[in-house]
Amino acid sequence: MKGPNPFTVKIENQGWLCNDDQDLCSHGEIFLSVHDTIITQSSVNEEWGISESALSMLRTLENDYCCDPEHEEGLILHGCGAILMMGCPISIHWSVKHLDDHVILSDFVKITTTNPDTGSIFYPGLKVKISNIEYKNQIVSFALQAKELFDHSKEKRISDDYDKELYEEFWTEYNLLLNRNMNL
Repeated sequence: MKGPNPFTVKIENQGWLCNDDQDLCSHGEIFLSVHDTIITQSSVNEEWGISESALSMLRTLENDYCCDPEHEEGLILHGCGAILMMGCPISIHWSVKHLDDHVILSDFVKITTTNPDTGSIFYPGLKVKISNIEYKNQIVSFALQAKELFDHSKEKRISDDYDKELYEEFWTEYNLLLNRNMNL
């Protein structure tokens, strides 16, 4: 029999790489556990793009996601790219399949280097079926915590029009998905 939390994802710490009026993405450490397997946690020298990861996971609340590290960004992102949601291959992936009032999470892969051929950790057989509500609660809680840092930071100074547009599109989608899923 597995423990009471078969799937846990939460922010361990979050901050800025430079300063809060210029950084467009927050970064920090994440705790991700499936059954008794810890995929990432604090104090293992892994830093993730928190706000980018929150949006990626929010997208899975209404849509299936197929683990495909060769062609997809992932669900937990390193956040090392210059443009939002366009980063390096360092990431954590898993498949999300909605089935009635449950979600099946499987195919977990962590890519720890920029070379997926040598830096991929596979978790064969790691799979969990949880209620849609439980999954939604985990992801919405993560996204709310990620957003809180932005809500209490200085206004962003973005000089590049393209980056400004991407930033606004990011938060428009983020807030839409978050608000739609908080009300269910």
